[in-house]
Amino acid sequence: MNWAVLIAKRILECKQAITAEVIATDYSRRPELMFRYGERGRMLYKRDNDYHLDFLAEAIGHDEPALFVDYIAWVKSMLIARGVRVEDLVENLLLLKTVIMQQLIDDEATTAIVPIEAALAHLPRLPESPPDFISVETSLGRLTQDYLNYLLQGNRREAVQLIDQALAAGVPLKQIYLDVFQRSQREIGRLWQMNRITVAQEHFCTAATMTIMNQFYRSILEVPKTGLRAAALCVAGDLHEIGVRIVADFFDLAGWDCDYYGANTPSKDLLATLEQHPPDIIALSATMTYHVTAVGDLIEKLRKQPLLKKIPVIVGGRPFLVADRLWRSVGADGWAIDAESAVSKATELVKRN
Repeated sequence: MNWAVLIAKRILECKQAITAEVIATDYSRRPELMFRYGERGRMLYKRDNDYHLDFLAEAIGHDEPALFVDYIAWVKSMLIARGVRVEDLVENLLLLKTVIMQQLIDDEATTAIVPIEAALAHLPRLPESPPDFISVETSLGRLTQDYLNYLLQGNRREAVQLIDQALAAGVPLKQIYLDVFQRSQREIGRLWQMNRITVAQEHFCTAATMTIMNQFYRSILEVPKTGLRAAALCVAGDLHEIGVRIVADFFDLAGWDCDYYGANTPSKDLLATLEQHPPDIIALSATMTYHVTAVGDLIEKLRKQPLLKKIPVIVGGRPFLVADRLWRSVGADGWAIDAESAVSKATELVKRN
């Protein structure tokens, strides 16, 4: 186990103590925080600081400060949308740095604060709001916006009809997946980030899109098969499954037989199942940075299984887009930016294997 990984583990071991000290110190220095945000604000401060440490540990353990900077960019716009001042975030990060330097020994602290310093340096230039994922200036952009509007209104039937009409007009199914389903999901995440929709609306839209995708499954299975088999899944603890579901459907559309295991797949059960039905490629997804280590742990377990150790593994998800060396850090054989490139990379690796 390398030095950075040990420090990351140390951060997580001390998480409760670090968060408690940060909050106690900040509220002692600035009693007006209680008047400004109330008791609920204090509870959210604790939750957010715990998240800071989860993301920080991953950035440290994989020597990728960009992961923490990207997270803080998200936090900045999320907090601004909820009436929290950027100055309060800056103070939080400065205190976090100070407390870590107090809690860890010198060499540990020096390594641990690198991502925090990077985030503080970038913070003034980070946008206050993320860009839209949908452009209505294109025909597909208009379709995607209309589709999303129907879902936000709770009109799933109209959303289905819109997709059916687009397919009947000649829009390829793959384009529907990438330019309508995927973009609308990203826009839904942005809308929640900007405090414009509720968690319930976010969940409804995601569930509705998954249901709509299910109606294509029979026709997808009718695609002529290549004889290749893939396995696609999220690691244990990761509940964000729609991205890897799109990947699984793209494998099927390319003629692969794809075993889709969905979200939150327990490692022990997965390994036993894969040994019974070994695939030619394994596709792992991590939407949140704090699941990256779990991806690496699963790959390590795969490499120890005699029947599975030579199977190529590709990874994908937001963290691997932010840090393009990260796939090597977790021990994967490659990474993909989207579902289409996942199939291309898998085909390349299988041929090479």
